Amino acid sequence: MFCLIRPPGVETFRIGTLTIAPPLGAAYIAAAVEASGRPVSVIDAVAEAPRTHTAYFRGYLIGLRLAEIVRRIPAEAAVVGITCIFTHEWPLTARLIALIKRARPELRVVVGGEHVSCMPEFSMATAPADYLVIGEGEETIIDLLGLIERGGNPRYVPGIAFRDGDDIVVNPRRARNLQIDELPPPAWHHFDLKTYHENRFVGGMYSASLTVPMLATRGCPYQCTYCSSPNMWTPRWVARKPTAVVDEMEDYVRRLGAGNFPFQDLTAILDRDWIVEFCEEILRRGLDITWQLPSGTRSEAIDAEVAHLLARTGMACMAYAPESGSETTRRLIKKRMRTDKLFASIRAAAQADLNVAAFVVLGFPHDRPEHMRETLEFVKEIAAAGVTDLGTSYYMALPGTELFNNIYRNGGIELDRRYFRHILEGLAIIPANSYCDEIGRVGLLFWRARLSLAFYLASLRKLGAGAAWRGVRRAFGDRSHGSKLQTAVRVAIKNGISVVKSRLGRRWMPRHEEDLMFAEWDAVYREIWDHRLRNGLPEPPADPAELSRTNVIRALRSDHEATHTFRPATVADGSVR
Repeated sequence: MFCLIRPPGVETFRIGTLTIAPPLGAAYIAAAVEASGRPVSVIDAVAEAPRTHTAYFRGYLIGLRLAEIVRRIPAEAAVVGITCIFTHEWPLTARLIALIKRARPELRVVVGGEHVSCMPEFSMATAPADYLVIGEGEETIIDLLGLIERGGNPRYVPGIAFRDGDDIVVNPRRARNLQIDELPPPAWHHFDLKTYHENRFVGGMYSASLTVPMLATRGCPYQCTYCSSPNMWTPRWVARKPTAVVDEMEDYVRRLGAGNFPFQDLTAILDRDWIVEFCEEILRRGLDITWQLPSGTRSEAIDAEVAHLLARTGMACMAYAPESGSETTRRLIKKRMRTDKLFASIRAAAQADLNVAAFVVLGFPHDRPEHMRETLEFVKEIAAAGVTDLGTSYYMALPGTELFNNIYRNGGIELDRRYFRHILEGLAIIPANSYCDEIGRVGLLFWRARLSLAFYLASLRKLGAGAAWRGVRRAFGDRSHGSKLQTAVRVAIKNGISVVKSRLGRRWMPRHEEDLMFAEWDAVYREIWDHRLRNGLPEPPADPAELSRTNVIRALRSDHEATHTFRPATVADGSVR
């Protein structure tokens, strides 16, 4: 039996709408394994204990305690799969793996997700996992389970990492799956979607209707220096057929009673013809639904015609991600965006009465006060143009990104407790860290408050005080929210109370054991970094400005197409001997 574990979710005191959500990636993996004829058991730590909170750094875990997860692994299980999407989840995932191997050493533990895809050697060196699945997982997990069942040489399975004695071996990546319509749909029957809905774990703006997350496309063709997408997916955008996506939505409406669909795509609206066909298909079938693009989308394909189609099909909210109001900053981070196109798209969306949000990131390494002032004027302008919500966050140095590699090369990152905490707190009120040379933590907090105040004052002047008061009342009611701010305010209050309560309860692990866990992690990563450079991987430029002139594809190919063998000299948390 294959036992798939969704670990506890991680939350902190923050303002935002991207909450814990039903695990779409895990549901795809469960479906793939089931379709191969293998029995699947799922332990969804969040849905099985949604009101259990455990202190975790400055935030808290939601879900079953780690020891209880281990106890619930079925006796007949032979392989355990664990998903780890975000880097701030890795400490708890590493702890869970260690507890599983201590209690059931015969189990094979496989870990997948974006974090391990970005840091495969580090993940294997800091936790006693047997295998990693790197990149897209549906095909790779089936090949790996077959290998485990029959025996054989893991070197011939693309897209995995494994152990060979004291060595950690990372195989070449598997080629991207271009036929994603042929994948079995997510196995939601293994997950309690009603529990997620009742606890408002929806991953977007709250809706009174049952929420099911969707994926219409995979990947992104752009190469933003702060984003881990190029490493995870390569710069290739693959779309499903619009009719297949609507088929899936219609099935959930009829079978599950669903009515709200947040799309977790990195870049959903890229092809104008695709989005027009998608909308027309929803209208043709008469689906009475809402859908959202909470993660941001491109503006180029959205004109007046498209915007009105989006409104007619029930789009509840959409978001643009300019990231900065400074043209200099956008050029340096390779944010390929034309300001005139953005504003034309915003105005078209506003005229169609769409709820529109914009995302801004503060504290890129090369940001200066003058860039913040440019962003200040920018947020006023987008409010006047029709943007109704502003999402602000602090820059997070995500592994597997060009900016992370640049900062690490220059000595600006240590993989210690604070590093893992800062990713968790990217949306928190107070930043855990600043990688910006000219603006510190207090300065970032100041600019975040100033930007938010300026935006909402400009928005208030446009909408009027009555609309603002109605929005506040709606945030605390049971009706579907009409803006991201309503959801964000409720999330902030709820999470703030939960943080205080969790401080009075149990920690996720004793502090002295936590200290031991992090004691050698930076040394482990330094070994891996030096080893990779000695073995011919290109060194990132020292000047972050050079990244804007760098094509990341060459570096990715040299990394993804090679076999990497690494023998750690440093013992981390007793997991590597």
